Amino acid sequence: MKQFAIVYKNCDYLEIELDNTELACNYFDLIKNTYQNYPDIICRDEKYYTLDVFQNLAVQCANAFNWDWDTTNLCLENRTLMHKDIENLVGNGYEHIPEEYDELVHNTHFALHALETGNDRGPWLQIEWWNDEGFYIAPEDYPRKSKCKFGDIKLQNPFVGHNPAFVYGQNDFTDVDLTCKFHDFCKPGINIMLQDYNSSPFNNLDNYKKWFHTHAPDFVKKHTWKTILEYTGEAIVGRVKNVNTLQELLDKPYLKFEKLVF
Repeated sequence: MKQFAIVYKNCDYLEIELDNTELACNYFDLIKNTYQNYPDIICRDEKYYTLDVFQNLAVQCANAFNWDWDTTNLCLENRTLMHKDIENLVGNGYEHIPEEYDELVHNTHFALHALETGNDRGPWLQIEWWNDEGFYIAPEDYPRKSKCKFGDIKLQNPFVGHNPAFVYGQNDFTDVDLTCKFHDFCKPGINIMLQDYNSSPFNNLDNYKKWFHTHAPDFVKKHTWKTILEYTGEAIVGRVKNVNTLQELLDKPYLKFEKLVF
């Protein structure tokens, strides 16, 4: 099994152990090579993204994209509209917008999620790069784990949009073809799970199938039910070995990434 460590400033190492699979081995090589070739790493702590920070970002987005957001009322309806604006802008990749807006959109999207989770660091800590490195994940290689546990290492979502299980769990059928994205690409990002999570479709696959055929029959026809099932589940590829250290990190007021050790 491949192993490496994640270091936050003034914190003990997080010891990472990956699964003994071809996907996990390829993921390890991708992380290591990207770290060596692209030293600029993005590691955001949700504790930073307050309402004031989000509102400032929203003003910048209004000037850049003419988005008319009501940031004084972050009800579910308004947050859904905000997500849809972001999805419509970059749902098919950041290469479709000017590069100077990449950081703005990334930060705004992250801040929106941070506020939704109450700035409690949300379901995971994320380390990532802004580049196009990565590789295709064939359906037969996708992990399809039914549960996430505290300390699991999950592949970064490669798209603006969500996997079939998440879309179903949110009952988000407004535009499934836009919102639902298969996790068929591995990016060099590291998600450290901070919460236990059960993937709801596995509790009742009949209801899951009925939901997609009812709300998104064209999507099912386009991609097939078989493909939807193949990319259903969580993309877990490893775990933090010293979870007690991870728990100690969460008591810190702010986390600053320092380095990876291979």
